[in-house]
Amino acid sequence: MLRYVVRRFILFLIGSSIFAAFIGYVLFKAGLISFQGIPQSRRELNIKDRNRNRRVGKIRVI
Repeated sequence: MLRYVVRRFILFLIGSSIFAAFIGYVLFKAGLISFQGIPQSRRELNIKDRNRNRRVGKIRVI
């Protein structure tokens, strides 16, 4: 009896995880949710930082 309950519980966890992943994928593809990632490469960030401290005349552009 206990083995039957444990087996059902494990199958429930696996099934609910697959279902939640599918729902998350659908919402992500629909554009309703987004994940915070690194949008730019390290090279682009370095170029942006280099251009930030450029001087224009006597005024430093930040």
